[in-house]
Amino acid sequence: MHLITILIVLCGLLSFYANGHTYYSLNTEQEQLGHGFEQKLGIPLEPCLDGQWQFQGGSMGDLAYRGDFDSDTMINTITGSVKAGINLVIFGGSAKFSMRRKVTKNRNSAASAVELTYEKGSYNFENRTTKMAIQGLLNTDPNQVRSRCGDSFIHNIKLGSRIYVTAKLHFKDRAKYEWFQTKIKVKFLFFSKTFTKTKVFQEATKDAVYTIQVNTDGGMTPELAGLSKNGTMHCKTDNLTPCITYADNLFSYLFDGGDYVDDLKDEHLNILKYEVESYEDSGHYDLAYAGQAAISERYIALSARLRSYQDLVYDEIERLSAFKAVSEEPLEIEQLAARITARNTQRIGLEQAGEYCAILPGTTLCESRIESAIANVD
Repeated sequence: MHLITILIVLCGLLSFYANGHTYYSLNTEQEQLGHGFEQKLGIPLEPCLDGQWQFQGGSMGDLAYRGDFDSDTMINTITGSVKAGINLVIFGGSAKFSMRRKVTKNRNSAASAVELTYEKGSYNFENRTTKMAIQGLLNTDPNQVRSRCGDSFIHNIKLGSRIYVTAKLHFKDRAKYEWFQTKIKVKFLFFSKTFTKTKVFQEATKDAVYTIQVNTDGGMTPELAGLSKNGTMHCKTDNLTPCITYADNLFSYLFDGGDYVDDLKDEHLNILKYEVESYEDSGHYDLAYAGQAAISERYIALSARLRSYQDLVYDEIERLSAFKAVSEEPLEIEQLAARITARNTQRIGLEQAGEYCAILPGTTLCESRIESAIANVD
């Protein structure tokens, strides 16, 4: 029996607000019910409301092939409705941002991903009251209330799991990648053991590295953890068998009569996405009209600049690691290892700049820290 029929949609009405907006969860530890939210910047803030979690019920499963798409499209696809286009939480969730690069194509890598999503259901936040500490600030320092609570709050979260099994071809440089994209019409990069490579395909990929990897946003059962414990499988393109076998083992467990559905428990689920509602629309007028917005929109531009360099470094680490994994030349391995070490140092510096800016220390201090980290990226 197919997974998509096992995970059948259960009848049940979910309660939604007409004016709510959905955001992709980045697990910043602030994406919880009752936390404040600043919609102009798309960032979760401090917990400002008390209330009760009410389960809304409903289960849904979905299996999709996500071939040849970029990371922004991935975010937009899995988020659903997003205010003002693609929402990327500023300065937060670096692990999630690196994951989105791993499952999509990038500057020098073609990618195909099979995505398995399971949504258990959602929780609404009901019987809400303003926290006592926040109430005390409303008369003494309303601007602080606005900076801590934003203009909205998180009223609904969706729990579930999302798994990507991704096949990639990594090329040594951009020119070879573009030549592959032009000459080869193969977009589905999961091959069978009987796959016959044409001469054109062999020529286009002779210096490339083929990989199979698993990335999860919840759903890492013990069996799946065991199957993927060795991390990414790397193969030279003249011997794809180990990677094909690995993918076959993963698909046998995840799909078509495998045990994944039975193994999936609540403890394996994460918050996949959440919805926010303005204080004004929800009737929390004390918070709706508290003070003036003090968070600069300049943070959006700073975050985008930082993110572009993080993406460059993440992509390069993945590419270098792929070639190092299949290399048999000691000197080449040494050179690649040194380059990976340097890139990891740059990655850490960029992440630390993001963590610093996530506390919203002021745009001048934030920009200085980001530019300092960027200066070390070659």
